[in-house]
This record gives sequence, C-alpha cells and structure tokens, in this order.
Amino acid sequence: MTTVAPHKHVQGLDEYAELMPVLERFSELDPADPQRQTLRDELVLGYLPVVRNLARRHGRGYPGGMEDLEQVGTIALITAVDRWDPERSRGDFLSYLVPCVRGEMLRYFRDRTWSMRVPRRLKDLSVSIRHATGALSHELGRAPRPSELSARLGVDVEEIIEALDAQANQHAGTLDGGDDPDGVSPVARLGDLDGRLELVENREALRPLLDELPPREREILILRFFDEMTQTSIAQRMGISQMHVSRLLAKTLAELRKGLT
Repeated sequence: MTTVAPHKHVQGLDEYAELMPVLERFSELDPADPQRQTLRDELVLGYLPVVRNLARRHGRGYPGGMEDLEQVGTIALITAVDRWDPERSRGDFLSYLVPCVRGEMLRYFRDRTWSMRVPRRLKDLSVSIRHATGALSHELGRAPRPSELSARLGVDVEEIIEALDAQANQHAGTLDGGDDPDGVSPVARLGDLDGRLELVENREALRPLLDELPPREREILILRFFDEMTQTSIAQRMGISQMHVSRLLAKTLAELRKGLT
C-alpha cells in the first residue's frame, strides 16, 4: 500500500463535503492518468477518520486489536474510492462508504469465527449476499433490504433472512463479549447500528409492526434504539441477563425485517 504523508484530521460533515470535488475529479480521470494516485492519496487520508472511528467503535474486545481493523477498513476505503460513480449513486459518498467499511469489518470478524455448524448452502449464499450488498449499496445509496437482496439474487426472501440470521448468530468466543464493559460483541454492535438505521429509515412502515410486538420486546427496542440505553442497563432495568436482552433484540429485529419485506 502506498505510504503517504501525514494529513490534518478531518472533522465534521462540512469538511467531508469539501472532499467531494476531489472525488468527482478523481472519478472523471482515465484509469491510466498519473494524477489519479495523488488524488486517491488525498481522498484516503481525508476519509481515514471514518475508518478509525468505525474501528474504535467496533474493535473493543477484539483480540486482533484495532490495527487489524484499521487495515481492513483502509483497504475497503481505497476500494470504495475506486468504485464510486457519482452518476449512478443516489446518496453522497459517506452514505456509500460507511456500509462498505463496516461490511468488510464484519466480514473480517466472520471469516475468523465462522461456525462449522452453519450449512454449506448458507455459507455460499452469504458470499453472494455480501457481493450483492456492495453493489446494491452503491446503486441505492443505502444498505439494501432483504426483499431487494432476494430480487437481485433470485432467492426466496426466507432464505436471505435465514442466511443473515446465521451470520448474526455464528460469532463465538471473545467476540461474544470480550473486554467490552457492556459485554457486547463487535459484531453485535454492528447489528445494533444497522438496527437503529432501519428503525429510522422505515419508521412509518414499522409503526403497526411495533404495535403488534409483545410489551417486553417493544420496551426493550425503545430503550435500546430510541433512549440509547446499553444492553447492560436494559438488563438491569428489566431484571434479566444482558445475553437475554441481546437475544431478544436480535429476534425482534429479525421479525421486523421480515414484516417489512
């Protein structure tokens, strides 16, 4: 990987917005143009704080340390810069970049903790889902829904959900808790963030589904994603274990996703 000089820390959406003209210029250049490398270096350095923030957020408790995650995330950043097409993308670059980086970190976790009990068909489908998710995220400017993955891959939505559930539940060992003070795994934190985004993006469509949830599950969901309480705090409030809270959240989110398809 190319070594580049130090760059000032980029903070705030306004400063990221200042990188968009550079990104657009980069995308217009011919692949053989020598100026592309200079612009790529500038873009990677400018967006590197996004990678570091995601690595810090999701790397606590991971035995490999944040350096591994930053390396994985940086490679994903370079790939995202190279693949970005402003004419085809509906959202801004950050809306495309964050799912790409987060997805590669999630893949990194799962590639190292993949359970032998997961059927081969689900492992193969998970690979297809990963590739389709990257393409659809670029086209839609957001993470795709299960129904959209189903249409792209020509697979029943139930199988998509089964593969996604297998991915979410296969992590083990230190990734199930590690040194995190809340006892929440890095993979679970990624799922929490995805869940919060889904609840915001689909708020109106989810309203009748939320009303149908059992009172306990509905309260846990509200406490986690709207009041932003930790799973440990929710467990103490509800009088149950943190692991039970985690499982109830995963089950409830899966039911809501299914209801949206």
